[in-house]
Amino acid sequence: MGLHGPRKRNRDTHGLPAAPPPTGIAGTDIEKPQHVADDPVASAVFDKLVGYLAARGDLRKSHELALGLLAGEWSRHVGAARIARATPIVDGPRGPKAHPAAGVAAAAARVARDLLADFGLTPASLARIDVPTGPPGPSAIDRFLAKKNGDRVTPDDRDLDELQRWTLQYGSDDDKARVVAEVQENRRMFA
Repeated sequence: MGLHGPRKRNRDTHGLPAAPPPTGIAGTDIEKPQHVADDPVASAVFDKLVGYLAARGDLRKSHELALGLLAGEWSRHVGAARIARATPIVDGPRGPKAHPAAGVAAAAARVARDLLADFGLTPASLARIDVPTGPPGPSAIDRFLAKKNGDRVTPDDRDLDELQRWTLQYGSDDDKARVVAEVQENRRMFA
C-alpha cells in the first residue's frame, strides 16, 4: 500500500491489465529493477519482455539488467515522442527548429531497437533463429500407433508410392479403401 492507496495495476497499449511476469519457471528468478518498477510504461514493457522470453525458453537471470535498460529506453522513447508530437517545432535563437525531444526519442528508439535485436525480438533477428518450416509431420503418437497396429495407413507412411499417397489424400472412398487393403496385404506378406 502506497501513500495514496494501493498501486494501480499496469495497463498495456489497449488499456487492458498487463499480465504479471510468469512465475515458477526454473532458473528465471528475474527481479524488476527499482527504476523500472517506479515507471508504469517501463514496468509494463519489462513484464511483456519477460513473458515473451520465458515462453520461448530464452530467459536467464543474467538478462535482468539488459531487460531493465531496454524497458527504460522504451519508456524514455515514448515520453520524448509524446512531447515532440505535442510541440513539434520550437523557437530557437536562429529561428524555428525541431523540438529537442524528437532527437531524444530517436536516440532512445535506436538503443531499444538494438537491444530488441540482441534478444531476437525483431523480424530480422527472428529470421536468424532456427524455426522449423513446412507442414508438421505426423505426431509421435500417430507414428507409434501406426507401427503398433499395421492396419493403419496414412499418406505419411514411408512404404507408399506417390500414387497411393495422392489417392489417400484426394481419392474417392472406394479408391482409398482399395489402397488401404493393398498396402495392408503388402505389409502382411513382407513383414
